[in-house]
Amino acid sequence: MARIGKSVGKSYAYILGVYLGDGCVTRPSTRSAAHRRCFKLNTIDEDFALATEEALGVLTDSPVSISRHDVKGGRPNHSLYCGCDDLCAKLVTDTDEKRQIPSYVWDWSRDEQLAFIVGLMDSEGFVAANSNRTNRRFYMGFKSTDVWVREFVRLLEVNGIRTGKVSAEAPRKPGYRVPIRFHIKMQSWVDSGAKFNIARKQSRVDGWASSGAYENRLVNPRRLTPETNTQGTP
Repeated sequence: MARIGKSVGKSYAYILGVYLGDGCVTRPSTRSAAHRRCFKLNTIDEDFALATEEALGVLTDSPVSISRHDVKGGRPNHSLYCGCDDLCAKLVTDTDEKRQIPSYVWDWSRDEQLAFIVGLMDSEGFVAANSNRTNRRFYMGFKSTDVWVREFVRLLEVNGIRTGKVSAEAPRKPGYRVPIRFHIKMQSWVDSGAKFNIARKQSRVDGWASSGAYENRLVNPRRLTPETNTQGTP
């Protein structure tokens, strides 16, 4: 594995974000070298798997494999596998098994922090479309049940990515962990220079940016009330 110090490069930063998000490390079932820990990612987005493969290729000489599995009634699933025991051990140890964002992330350069942010946003971030035709066609945010969500919000804000209210949602079932959700100001994401590696997410951001935040005001103009109608007011 490549040397990882205080300045780690964007590849490790991205992989760390992916691991804290959708990635996982399997534990060895025996002490045999054939059962070393491995990094895994399952995703419906092939470009996400390919971006992860590229970053892993910078960090390790261990082979990375991606297999495709058709899902009945759904999109194909892409399963990535990389058996680099050293990298897996570092990811597990430094995050306390995904319970924390390592403190050294705060010492990284802005480019490295953005790569880490993108890794998490590729995993857990969303860019959704409103069903009604308003000036706010798309909105983006982040949702996770992990305890470090509020620290992630702080990292976003430090890098100029503005967030909305952080709120807890009802768990899917009794006994499940409580999801934490917040929205991200789309313009601040664009201004930061961050970009998804997942085309279906980034295309919505690009569409929003190209048409502007108020592109549908002429189609569905806001109703003016005595409080909002300031036309002609000095």
